[in-house]
Amino acid sequence: MTSLSTFYYTIDLLLLVYACYSWYWQASLQVKGRYRLSSIIWAIIFIWLAFTWNYIEKGDPGINVFLALFLFISIIDGFTGFADKRAVVSGYFKRTVRYSDISFVRLISVPNPKKPTVICILQTVKERQYYLRFNGEVNMVIGVLRQRLSSDARIEVQNII
Repeated sequence: MTSLSTFYYTIDLLLLVYACYSWYWQASLQVKGRYRLSSIIWAIIFIWLAFTWNYIEKGDPGINVFLALFLFISIIDGFTGFADKRAVVSGYFKRTVRYSDISFVRLISVPNPKKPTVICILQTVKERQYYLRFNGEVNMVIGVLRQRLSSDARIEVQNII
């Protein structure tokens, strides 16, 4: 076995573990956010550039499994929302945020005649921000957050207009 195939098999194993972790959190969502299509678009752009610039060769061992897992993870990572114990965000390096880590929430009501939309920005105690969108009213999101957040966390509501 060559070192390149060992590399791909190791990466494939890591991606499989991450896919299972991410799929677990996606399946445990109780309040689902709007799907983030950008995760798939960026994955396709990344794969296209990798082939165009010859960073990936079609004949490399393990490349098919790598690409399938990478696309699968990109599809799963588009799902966001609120689970029982954590907020599920879209991202490869940070998939969930503990409710105890959230210090501030900004909710922005977006006027939409067809479907009301709420933008939810979660800010952690470490000053990191995570972005989620929901179909529904602000009061629905506030009710869900009040059940899960600590009493120290502040919630601010804004309107775009």
